[in-house]
Amino acid sequence: MESEPQQKIRRYIANPYGVLCFKHIRIGTFSVEEVRVKGREAAISLDQLIHNIQEKAKRWRGGKHGTRTQQPLPMFYPARVLSLEIRDHLSQMTRKGLNPKTVEVTTRTLKLLQLTCGDIPVTRINYQHIHLLWEVLRWAPPGLTLRADFDTFTPEHCIELGKAAGVPAQAPATFERHRRFLVSFFNQLVRMGVIPQSPMAAFGEIKRDLAVDPGRSERLFDDEELQRIFSPESFVKWARNHPHRWWAPMIGLYTGARINEVCQLKLADIIDECGVWCIAIRKTVDPDLAHKETGRSRQSLKGKAAVRTLPIPQPLLNAGFLDFVDDIRGCGHPRLFPHLSAGVNRKTGETNAHYSAGVVKQFSGYLKSLGFPKGVGFHAFRHTLATDLHHQGVPDDDIALLTGHSVSKRVPVLHDAYFHKKPMLARKKQIAAFERYRPLVTIPVYQKGQFKKKLADPSKFYP
Repeated sequence: MESEPQQKIRRYIANPYGVLCFKHIRIGTFSVEEVRVKGREAAISLDQLIHNIQEKAKRWRGGKHGTRTQQPLPMFYPARVLSLEIRDHLSQMTRKGLNPKTVEVTTRTLKLLQLTCGDIPVTRINYQHIHLLWEVLRWAPPGLTLRADFDTFTPEHCIELGKAAGVPAQAPATFERHRRFLVSFFNQLVRMGVIPQSPMAAFGEIKRDLAVDPGRSERLFDDEELQRIFSPESFVKWARNHPHRWWAPMIGLYTGARINEVCQLKLADIIDECGVWCIAIRKTVDPDLAHKETGRSRQSLKGKAAVRTLPIPQPLLNAGFLDFVDDIRGCGHPRLFPHLSAGVNRKTGETNAHYSAGVVKQFSGYLKSLGFPKGVGFHAFRHTLATDLHHQGVPDDDIALLTGHSVSKRVPVLHDAYFHKKPMLARKKQIAAFERYRPLVTIPVYQKGQFKKKLADPSKFYP
C-alpha cells in the first residue's frame, strides 16, 4: 500500500500546480527534514526516490558474524515516465529512417505495454509486468489501440474483452515480433543509462512453430499453372487495358522481383549498362518530395540487400518490353506504371511508398477466377524462380544476386566496399542464371502503342 506522501505525490503528478512540500519523512534509518518540489518531472523523481528507499529498507544482508544490516542505498538518478520514453523511442526510430510500418507496429506494442504497466517511471517496470503483458498481447482485440476510449482500459478489461470475443491465438512469430520490439525499447533505455537492466533480459527468443498445415497451398507455380495464368484467352482479356496488369506478372515471372519492387519502377530504373539492358531495383529521389537536406522517395525497399541491378531476361525483351518503355517515355510520366498510387498515410500525410496495394488485390482476384486456392499470389513467382534454380544446382549466392536476399558475409568490408566494383562480373552470373530458368510458358507479345488510349489522359495518373 502506498504511503501518504506517495499518495500526495500521485495527485500532484496528475495536477502539477504550485509547490509540493513535505516535512519529517522517515523510512527505516533514512529521514528527510524537509523537501520541496515544483513541476511534474521533479515530483516523479521524488516518487522514484521514495520507492527505491522503501525497497532497500525491506532487504537485509548478513555479516560474517551473523549480524543483519541494511543494503546500502543505490545512487539515485531521476527516471521519466513510460509515455515520455515511448515518445522519444518512436521519434528516434523515425529519425533513423526505419520503415513507417515498423514504427506503426512498434507503437501498438508499446501502447499495450503502457496499458499493462500504467504511466509509471520506467525504473519500476519488472518481469511481473512483462508476464501480464503477454496475456494482454494474447487477448487484445484487433484495433484496440485505435479506439477513442483506449486510455480508459485496464489489462483485466482488455483480457476479458478478448476472451468474450474469442480472439484466436497468435502465431509464435507474432509474439516473437512483439518481444523484439520490447527488447529494442528497453535495451535503448539501458544504453542511455535510464534503467540499470532490461526487464526483457529473462525472456528469450520464442521458437517458431514447426507444425505444417497439409491443407495450405504451395507458394510456387508448376508449368501447367503458369500456362493457365498466361493463357491468351484469360490473361489478355484481364490485362489488355492496364499496363501494370500486363507487365507486372511477366516481370515477376522472369526476374523473381518482389511485387512492390516491380510496381514502383521508374523510367530511370531501366538502364543500358554497357550494351546490356537492365532493371535497377533501387530508391531514387522524387523531386516533388525533395528536401534541402535529404532527398525523399515514394519508393521503398525491404533492406540493403534488395538493392540490385538485374539484366532484363531475354523472354521479356522478346515480348516487347523496350517498346513499352518507349511508349511510357512518350507519355511524359516518370514511372513505368502511372496508374498506380503509392498511397498517403492519413495520420501523417507522408507517402506509404506502397505502389503494389492495388495489384496485389487485382492479381489475387484473377488467380481466384482461374480456380487457384486462397493463399497463392504474386509472390509465388519468386518462389518458383528460386526453387527451380536451386534444383538445377545454381549456387545460393548467384540466386541471391537475382532475388536480393542477403548472403553470408565473413568479411563485411570486402562485400560492402570492394566486391561491387566490377558489376559486369555479377551481370554475367545473373545472365547465366536467367538463361537456365526457362519455364514452359508462352507470354503474349506487346504491340507498340497498345496502351495509347490508356496513356492519353494524364488526369488518371498518380505521382
